[in-house]
Amino acid sequence: MLNYKKPRFWIVTISIIAVIAVGIGLMANPKDKEMGFSGVTEQTNIKPTTPKWSPEQTIGVDMVQLDYASDDMVIFHDYFGLFVYDLNSRKIIRSLDLKPLDCHQTQGDNYCDVSVSMDGGIVQLHPLSSENMCVYTVLDNTLKKIAYTEMENPFRGEFVPIEDVINSTKLGNYSHHAVHFDTGEYGYLHTEDGTIGALSYVRGKMAYAIFEKK
Repeated sequence: MLNYKKPRFWIVTISIIAVIAVGIGLMANPKDKEMGFSGVTEQTNIKPTTPKWSPEQTIGVDMVQLDYASDDMVIFHDYFGLFVYDLNSRKIIRSLDLKPLDCHQTQGDNYCDVSVSMDGGIVQLHPLSSENMCVYTVLDNTLKKIAYTEMENPFRGEFVPIEDVINSTKLGNYSHHAVHFDTGEYGYLHTEDGTIGALSYVRGKMAYAIFEKK
């Protein structure tokens, strides 16, 4: 006949405590268990929509914001939308309605901060009161909403104050910033009468009428 020995009391006690601790850990962090501790962020795909505007419409009091400029492309935004303008074809190739994204505010707690990558391919739109942001890919015209993370090395580091470029009593008709190119030229936005239809992009001695009817 086999002799059965009861497990020592301290072994039983430690086993029970270990089981309880594991259970509490899983209850406190169910998402970590589901995600396998990978830190994967949920993403929502959004269908981009085109903004509606008219040439007579007044530009915002803060003027249109210049977000990016290169030898080939300009990206800018205001409450009436975000636009990508091709300097070679002289036409708008992309436009995005910001209101459905709650990214149309240019002042206050819901101000939308816009960052563009150095190559102009990615645009981040972040309402300051939100933990999320929208990421727009210019090339394939796709849009998604994800948790906010600050963009590394955004293009805004290339800007200079417009006061360093323009000597005018009507600085409100110019973008707050300009881009200084290697050629020595500056690129900036300007509107003659404060309307969308009069908005132009100036690069050196060249002026591009952005919303000009073809």
